[in-house]
Amino acid sequence: MTPLPQPVLTVQPLSAGAFAPFGTLLEQPATPAKLTRGDITYWHHTADLAGLQGSGVTGHLIAHRRDLHVTQIERHHHTPEAFIATQGSSVMIFGAPGPADPAALRAFRIDAGQAVLMHPGTWHWAPYPLSDTATFLLVLRAETADHDVEIVDIPQVRLQFPSPTTPEHAKPTPGASP
Repeated sequence: MTPLPQPVLTVQPLSAGAFAPFGTLLEQPATPAKLTRGDITYWHHTADLAGLQGSGVTGHLIAHRRDLHVTQIERHHHTPEAFIATQGSSVMIFGAPGPADPAALRAFRIDAGQAVLMHPGTWHWAPYPLSDTATFLLVLRAETADHDVEIVDIPQVRLQFPSPTTPEHAKPTPGASP
């Protein structure tokens, strides 16, 4: 008996159009960002997660390198939020739900492939990349960006790394004040 020819499945490039019959491609959008400021570029509602029986969406965030000083924190009273690191390493700031307490903030290094899911009310701020940029996929409620953001100013806090892992851009500039 002659063996049947083996089926061949041709690998093709991943694109939104090619993947549409199966779901949604999650990538940096080609549309203008919802928010652009010195520390981040952010696209909101890049995918609809309403199939999860809620108002969940994804967002795409590119964090840009900047001084390692924290002067603001934010929280979302009603929204858990996930930051999924897809490229680069960053430091993120977190504070427990409740009144803003700069003395109780914690800083964690988050590497590509790691993710955090914050409780509603958790204080945080945009990631501080350890290279020029770091990229994150966010998962949150659709209404968050417009109706559930509280931002507060705090006395400046400087991020400090234990030696010997201090990245070059985090080392003090000679003659500069800390």
